[in-house]
Amino acid sequence: MAERVKAPLLACAACVVALALLVVCAYTLDPVQSVDARILVHLAVALESRSYTAAEGVAQLGDPLPLIAMLAAVCAFALALGRRRQALAAVGVVAGANLTTQILKGLLAHPRFQPYVGYHQPWPDAFPSGHATAAASIAVALIIVAPRGVRPLAAAAGVVLTGLVGIAVIALEWHFPSDVLGGILVAAGWGFAAVAALRLSRPRDPAPRTQAASRFAISTK
Repeated sequence: MAERVKAPLLACAACVVALALLVVCAYTLDPVQSVDARILVHLAVALESRSYTAAEGVAQLGDPLPLIAMLAAVCAFALALGRRRQALAAVGVVAGANLTTQILKGLLAHPRFQPYVGYHQPWPDAFPSGHATAAASIAVALIIVAPRGVRPLAAAAGVVLTGLVGIAVIALEWHFPSDVLGGILVAAGWGFAAVAALRLSRPRDPAPRTQAASRFAISTK
């Protein structure tokens, strides 16, 4: 394994393992399920309140049309900077992460009824959160296309977007906190895979070979 792709691939594998452990904990361990339910209840907002309306507006940032619009803006930003490979990687991250989440939703669909939550229970196919995946995948895409100088700002914007959407879907009682964390792990895994692909496809620096050739030419004169 090339050293330049080893770290992101290991990070991607770590995300996969963490996601699997999260599924086991959220679906089978009573203490984790209890914490999940209690956080949900404490963050939930009253139906038809102003807070509920605001949370709905924020959560809709993870809907398909806003997702496509944000991805188009990220790609336009990358192309304007001449970062075509990064734009392609951004598309791959968003498409791959959101497709993966939809597949996992079907495979892992299972009711997690928690009496502590009461009447409003998240859907059986709530894990992982599609809205959280959408927001996190856009955040990762933005970090990938951003030049080094503005990458911290891009990361901060991505964290804010993901955090707001994640809190909103919990406040609306659409998802348990574990669902949101699951969506973030899916997006992060795809992000690290994209970084590995970018590093692997990056042209090697020809400088060492050129210098060696120059030294050989001088020695033969």
